[in-house]
Amino acid sequence: MSHTEEPSLLSILINEESTVYAHILNDIANAVFVSGDRLITTKLAEKYNTSINPIREALKQLQGEGFVTVSPNSGARVALFEYNTLRDVFEILQLLEPYLMAWFVEEHTAEECMELKALVNRMETASDREYRILDTEFHWLTYKNHYNHKAIDLWRRNRLILLAMQSNVKLNTTRIKQSIEEHKQMINALEERDVDSVLRVMGKHIGNSGKYWTRYLSRREQLK
Repeated sequence: MSHTEEPSLLSILINEESTVYAHILNDIANAVFVSGDRLITTKLAEKYNTSINPIREALKQLQGEGFVTVSPNSGARVALFEYNTLRDVFEILQLLEPYLMAWFVEEHTAEECMELKALVNRMETASDREYRILDTEFHWLTYKNHYNHKAIDLWRRNRLILLAMQSNVKLNTTRIKQSIEEHKQMINALEERDVDSVLRVMGKHIGNSGKYWTRYLSRREQLK
């Protein structure tokens, strides 16, 4: 497949970035396709230099994961991610991330902690898009080695939905600075292996993100 992309969010979260499924999902996460866009199999086959059958299989998989909807009248479209979807995603993350992080606090290595620090340092001068990739990489590093693979997969799918919902919206610089400070506080508590402190900061981090995006979507809904 001769399809080239800029650095992929999917390359952080899954190990099948060369598949048609991954290419379509990456384009949804990066706002190449946004909520409501039609996904025409022939055009997708041409875009990704493949045949129709792999496109159909990929769309079927994406439909099962909630990224694509299919109807007899309009065919496949990128799912419409609404306020209720965002609320549900953040509620799931608020329950799941402390469980995954608590294990990492006790099991992480000094090398992993240094890697997290390096990611946060890069966040300081990152563009909006680069920040999203670094932020995703930060959280993925803390969860990816957890023994509960079902929990990791649930986090991954909800994180991808979140990325898709945020893909065509520029982050507020104030929220980016606040988020970077929250990451630094997490690292400080991690170095002490203080589970309670890490989870307290994480709760604040997820809560602040939820409030930011909930306010944005609420305003967007009112303007419709």
